[in-house]
Amino acid sequence: MWVRSAFWVGRPKAGQEKAFQARMDGALVPALGALPGVRSARALWPRVLEDGPPAIACQILVEFDTRADVDRMLASPERAALRPQVLEVKAMFEGSFSHIDYEVGSS
Repeated sequence: MWVRSAFWVGRPKAGQEKAFQARMDGALVPALGALPGVRSARALWPRVLEDGPPAIACQILVEFDTRADVDRMLASPERAALRPQVLEVKAMFEGSFSHIDYEVGSS
């Protein structure tokens, strides 16, 4: 299995906190979950912080069965069509977002 994780580091713009989370949970995450090759998608919202973690406002996890499925999603026209929605959500945010792809071991 593979997991592609998007880290939103920073914070929603003042007054945009609820709208940011609503757009993520109500539109962006479901759209990610519908992309070709995707097994599931979900958002993680930090509530308890311990030992000084980075300022991650939200982490998106997108799961795939194989690396080929990750590549399929990345190259899909559906993902390209989703990009404007991502940019709309990013406009509500002060910070950056980046991705890490993980291979999940079977041990």
